[in-house]
Amino acid sequence: MKVGDLVMMIGDLVTVKDVMGYNAYMQNLVGHIGVICADSYNGNEVWVQVYILGKTIPIMISDLEVISESR
Repeated sequence: MKVGDLVMMIGDLVTVKDVMGYNAYMQNLVGHIGVICADSYNGNEVWVQVYILGKTIPIMISDLEVISESR
């Protein structure tokens, strides 16, 4: 999936970026590592589902940074 300059695929290892203005829930995810397990969320290609902290969580692609690509 490509949104702007961001290219991510299922299986990529990602980390959650730290961004000003995150709510408390997202602040708790900052710095954690997860795996992309679905490339869209409710048909919206700006969001991906990430398996992180034992749960599958929808997160915007722009809030993620690829650590290791599965390609």
